Amino acid sequence: MMAMQNWTPEEIERFRKEHSLTRRALGEVLGVTVNCIYQWERGLRTPNKTTKILLSRIAVEMDMNRKGKGR
Repeated sequence: MMAMQNWTPEEIERFRKEHSLTRRALGEVLGVTVNCIYQWERGLRTPNKTTKILLSRIAVEMDMNRKGKGR
């Protein structure tokens, strides 16, 4: 079973930028609005547990794909 990351505002923004994702693109993947992503990145709201699990899974998959391309 995969561990769920806590996802601080800084981690969400860093993840999004490291993977060249706009707030809109990340929101579409997670099923939330651009404003929701903005609020998470500013610490005004926090993602719910289900979203944190999904975001953690996406991060693992993207990291695996990135490492696979570097071979």
